[in-house]
Amino acid sequence: MEFTYESFSERAKDSSLSKWEKIGFPDSYRRGLEESIFDDISSKTRLSDAKLILDIGCGCSDLVENFISHAVDKEQSLYLVDSPEMLSSIDGDILNENIYRVPGRFPDSDVLGKLPIGSFDVIVVYSVIQYVFINQSIYNFVHECIKLLKPGGRLLIGDVPNYQARERFLQSSEGQGFVRNENKVENTINLEHENQERLDDSTIMSLLMRFRNFNCETYLLPQAKGLPFSNRREDILILKR
Repeated sequence: MEFTYESFSERAKDSSLSKWEKIGFPDSYRRGLEESIFDDISSKTRLSDAKLILDIGCGCSDLVENFISHAVDKEQSLYLVDSPEMLSSIDGDILNENIYRVPGRFPDSDVLGKLPIGSFDVIVVYSVIQYVFINQSIYNFVHECIKLLKPGGRLLIGDVPNYQARERFLQSSEGQGFVRNENKVENTINLEHENQERLDDSTIMSLLMRFRNFNCETYLLPQAKGLPFSNRREDILILKR
């Protein structure tokens, strides 16, 4: 499949796919695990302290439902950005007047025009940045995210598939045991990427260094043990000064 906004929109309309397949994962990679993923995100972003939250590329799985439930419980305002098709796949019964669905491709102008600049406490971009890297300017994407943060706000670019980190894992004794146990090493989407289309150490480090020059602190963080990709993916946290 293609790795584009349009292709994921088409997947969202396909009733033969599960909620996890619509966002690009086999069921076994996400079913029953997304509450733990949410807890990891929540801890890193201090989500409970936030008043205004933005989830870019939110998808339609249990993870976004966790964000919605948390926002409703904590009386937070939550903006969800994704295609109209993906947003329509979210259970409407769990939404309230403080949950805003913003259809479109970030950072297109029609989407940015519906988001309050310099106001968000937390922005989450989870399992999305690899597609940004393939299809648009990753630096411009992150710059537009940072513009939306308030001072002290946090941007989490999560579940980053650094293929060199994956190769280091596979060459380790733990990774070799993982392969021997006949577990899938990576989901189908990422196996189809050419090396030149993959995020690597140089791209990750350039993001960390670049945004320190734009009044931010940046951190490379491991994922909590037990998450689907914790042995070979990492998270980037950006704090706006």
